Amino acid sequence: MNKGMQISAGCLALAASLLLAGLPASATGSRQSERIEISFGYWDIDTMASSQNPDGLTAFLEEKFGFAADAVSFNWNSYQQQYKILATAGDLPDVFTTVFLSSSDADNTAAFNQMVENGSIRPIPEDLSEYPNLEALLERFEGLRGSDGHRYAIPHPVFEEPILSSSDAAMLVRRDWMENLGLENPESIEDFIRLAAAFANEDPDGNGLDDTAGYNVNSLNALGKWVILGIAPECNVYSWIEADDGTFFPSWLTEEFHDVVSVYRTLYETGGLDPAFCTKNPAAVVDDFVSGRLGALEFKSSVNALAELEGLWNAKNTAPFAECVDVLPIFPAADGKRYSNSSNSFWSETYISSSVTDEQLSIILSLMDYLLSEEGSALYTFGIPEEDYTVGKDGALVSLLESEASSSHFESLRGKYPSLELWMNLANTGWGRDSFEISQENCFLYGDAAASLAKKALDDCARNTIQVSRPYDFLTFPKEHASFDADAFDAFIQCIIGTEEPLEMWEAALAQFYDQGLAGYITRQNILYKQSR
Repeated sequence: MNKGMQISAGCLALAASLLLAGLPASATGSRQSERIEISFGYWDIDTMASSQNPDGLTAFLEEKFGFAADAVSFNWNSYQQQYKILATAGDLPDVFTTVFLSSSDADNTAAFNQMVENGSIRPIPEDLSEYPNLEALLERFEGLRGSDGHRYAIPHPVFEEPILSSSDAAMLVRRDWMENLGLENPESIEDFIRLAAAFANEDPDGNGLDDTAGYNVNSLNALGKWVILGIAPECNVYSWIEADDGTFFPSWLTEEFHDVVSVYRTLYETGGLDPAFCTKNPAAVVDDFVSGRLGALEFKSSVNALAELEGLWNAKNTAPFAECVDVLPIFPAADGKRYSNSSNSFWSETYISSSVTDEQLSIILSLMDYLLSEEGSALYTFGIPEEDYTVGKDGALVSLLESEASSSHFESLRGKYPSLELWMNLANTGWGRDSFEISQENCFLYGDAAASLAKKALDDCARNTIQVSRPYDFLTFPKEHASFDADAFDAFIQCIIGTEEPLEMWEAALAQFYDQGLAGYITRQNILYKQSR
């Protein structure tokens, strides 16, 4: 771990604000009986949910705001269905994070409408003068309102500049395997297919065993988010796109998506795509990569994601992460141009259940406002002062955490505080360009390798790619309930693993969707969107 790194003036000010605020070196206060219980729903926080006692970070927040946190963990692969069931039963967590308005799936935006209409979620007060940080955040997203005109969503901003969202789609590779096999960076989809197949079939680690897979994605619903940029760029997140006449329709209805179907069947048949790609959970896929069973991982290239991956790598390997892992530059699409991903200005949202009392609401809004403040940000970024870190006389941050597996202070914090994932994501202000620089602050927090790789990936996209353009106003517009997007993705998966001719399978699936009313559904969503403007 890098200790004693000089940090920027802004970072030092944040750390100093915590020290000056008089926060306790250790926050392990007991849960007093008069504290108000508030439940928080978030993805995969099983360790926090199963803990008998709150960790130091949670204990500090509980003491500061007078509540007792009850963590409710939701599985990433089934959370939408879980929330729908709980909403129907009137048993939603008091505060929960999900993907409604920021989703590319029309059925998810429709779920927001349904929760507003049936009263499952509580509107956010219009007067937020007591919560200036929260008020400033919501003013940035003034258009996110329900059909009744009220605000319900507390959006989670992602990137301050559009180009930064290119980091949402990256391909991590075993560069050492490429060197062993004499492989260069792919310059076409055909090259990528050969690279992935070589990782699977040509013993890239030289151990004489048939024990490696070529390519996989850490989350199935992001399949092709990087690869499809080199085939049919507008289709890489399966969202709706704008036609020349100004109407909108699903990208998977384009002729170009036929090429996507054909390519993925080829990847599957050559062995380049992991044969178990549609059954492995995200943790298993990432473990394959860090354990030497996978050569190419469709992932992210933000510094925190890379730091997390490096921490897992270091727990399994002695060879340095920086010497073995690299980020591939995107190869040109059919028109000869290179494209990079673009994402909405926010990803996921936090909602408040309608069962929340006024007293609970006051605590929740105060907590959210604090997490959006400089002091709150410093707490979940650096930890508890004088327990997790200190500021030396020379102005250098010194980590007080020890971890054999991690080379970064931030990953060591994640190991110490199971609740960190919840508090750092429940409310935040997003990432700026400085998060992708090889700065003293980033090297302290995330490690040299992650900082260098994040900057390398961003610089390549900024210099050499065109960002995909998306109609975000339409995408975040709440649509009617329908399962066409999800059904189309399921049909795509079946075309990949099926035995019949893939394009015939795809055409048959599209014909079925039209029989089920797809054309009418598309027309209605366009009409509703125009009426809402």
